[in-house]
Amino acid sequence: MKTISIIILLALPLAFVACDSKSGSSVDSGKSAAMEPLDRSKRPDPGPAPASSFPDYDTITTSEGLTLYVIESNRQPTITYRLMFRSGGLFDGEKTGLAEFVASMLDQGVAGKSAFELASEIDFIGASLSASASSDFIAVSVSGLSKYKEQLLGILNSVVRAPTFPEEELEKLKQRTVSNLMSERSEPDALIEKLRRKLVYGEGGYGAFQSEESVASITRDDLVAFHRKHFIPNNASMAVVGQIGQEEGVKLVENRLRGWRKGSAPEQPELNFPTIGERSVHLLDRSGSVQSTVRVAQQSVPRSNPDVPELKVVMSVLGGGFSGRLFQNLREDKGYTYGAGSYTANAAKMGAIVSYADVRNEVTADAVGEIFNELNRIREEPIPESELDMHKKYLAGNYMLSLERPMTIAQNVQEIDVYGLAPDYYQTYVAQLMSVTPELALELANKYLHPRKSLVAIVGKREEVGESLERFGGVRIYDEKLETQDERDSVSHRETP
Repeated sequence: MKTISIIILLALPLAFVACDSKSGSSVDSGKSAAMEPLDRSKRPDPGPAPASSFPDYDTITTSEGLTLYVIESNRQPTITYRLMFRSGGLFDGEKTGLAEFVASMLDQGVAGKSAFELASEIDFIGASLSASASSDFIAVSVSGLSKYKEQLLGILNSVVRAPTFPEEELEKLKQRTVSNLMSERSEPDALIEKLRRKLVYGEGGYGAFQSEESVASITRDDLVAFHRKHFIPNNASMAVVGQIGQEEGVKLVENRLRGWRKGSAPEQPELNFPTIGERSVHLLDRSGSVQSTVRVAQQSVPRSNPDVPELKVVMSVLGGGFSGRLFQNLREDKGYTYGAGSYTANAAKMGAIVSYADVRNEVTADAVGEIFNELNRIREEPIPESELDMHKKYLAGNYMLSLERPMTIAQNVQEIDVYGLAPDYYQTYVAQLMSVTPELALELANKYLHPRKSLVAIVGKREEVGESLERFGGVRIYDEKLETQDERDSVSHRETP
């Protein structure tokens, strides 16, 4: 009996299908007859990019001078607080790495709590605390379940207002940093980025990098002084994103941060960037290198430039991911490398446009030549509509997905503050991306890409690549301390009594 029942049940769907096909009663029968056969060998055309869904927000200034944004988001039962100070590595002075040390030490103990006690409190409620420093700012954030919103804000308040900077923890940090710096001398990627920044931005400011000497010079008194001068409410903004309304959020922040005194906002340091004329070549000689780490870089616009979103589309065509022209040329066509691309680095005062690849020694000069070929081609030929459309939709899609993360929303709204962007910058961001036409892309490429004023920076084996690179200009040689022979001679002369 069981076997017969199973057979009948299995047969019923087939019977209904047969009846429907005979009677013509299927709802989709008319459509099925008219539909074209599906060609699975072709990718379907993508739909139109959605409009930006960046949330609305108001800008509030508290009585202490803190710029405050409260953005209600009910997608998750969480809340994120992000406090950003408009001071970063540009304020290090002679002690490069000072701002980074301050950020790293914030969670190493606060008034009334050791680092262990603070970490235990954070862990107990399943929260996360992070702090980081860039050249332009220091950011401190805490995230967790919205039911702990008051406790989370209390943690952030103690970390930014009452850090103790324990001497013993500072010494451990200095030792770890020196150890990392020594390791970086054998890491081409670390060396090339230091060399690239030095060439584009100069010795100080954005071009400065830590050394054993600068790390050794940092004291606890330096951390305390930096904190006292820069961690003031009128030098900061706070973004609150999560399950909290604006009225409640403003009240909560003002109550918790009451008594935080204003100070004299620090003046931005004066920056002197090098003037780059003709193309030049710079080789950091590593005798054991079996491949060359290549960067072709130039100075570019600051983050506040209104053309930055549209320029991102041009840069994506040039070197964005697997579909970028540099990847297609250097890897897919020539087989020189496993990966190649380009990107823009837009800081507050100046930006950079960088193309990159890691290639075999014997094809180093040819790879550099192909990078310049692509830089010139995108300036001379309009980008085909289909290629441009693919990159616009890719960038727009990635941006829309990023808005699922509360931290991204907090970061974006605070970028408007620290970089001086238009208040509706992120509401109109997708529209700006999608507005790029082949004609506009060509105009932007000619306006902002300057191959003749590029800096070719390479970490590689001089014996095998030095001579071939001379076709791009005279080659300056650097050691692993990023010094040329002239610079070493100058230092030696100054040290000689």
